[in-house]
Amino acid sequence: MGAMSTLAAWARLLAVAAGYAVAFVAWQRVMPFSVASPWFVVVAMICFLGLAFVAQPIVMIRMPRPLRTIPRWEVEGGFYRALGVPAYGRLLRRTPLRLFNRDVYLHDGPGDTQRVAAELEAAEASHFWAALAVVPHMVYLLSRGLWAPLLWVSLAQLLINVYPIMHLRVARSRLERLMLRALRRRDGRR
Repeated sequence: MGAMSTLAAWARLLAVAAGYAVAFVAWQRVMPFSVASPWFVVVAMICFLGLAFVAQPIVMIRMPRPLRTIPRWEVEGGFYRALGVPAYGRLLRRTPLRLFNRDVYLHDGPGDTQRVAAELEAAEASHFWAALAVVPHMVYLLSRGLWAPLLWVSLAQLLINVYPIMHLRVARSRLERLMLRALRRRDGRR
């Protein structure tokens, strides 16, 4: 990335962060709310995902090392199928939801696999860290016996982070197999 594009990426990131801050202050003045509110937590989770996406050209977020490798049981067999992950993936790919992150799709054929692999992991990592950031609030709701807010936050967590993580892990595994096959074919031709 050149100096101008890095500067532009930083400007975008700072502009989005400033926009979030201004919106937070303005909304707090118009309609005061508690930062402990489950609705605030869900909105903050979505804002975190937006910031992670805008920050991606500057810093590629990674999964924690122990979670980078995808065990075979996770993507093969019926576990994810039973949870409806393939259907969730079809929903993402076949609807306008695919526009949320077009970087996780192959654009330039097989030569594009390294870039897409990094983008898939970055998307997975952003959902992972967003999910992790919400856990303390979920524990707080649980400790207070606030079952209805816990249900809503859990549902948001499931739809906004957990299912995307599972779908991205399946996609990453599929891409890794594709890259391995291409490497074997290339090595076989030598």
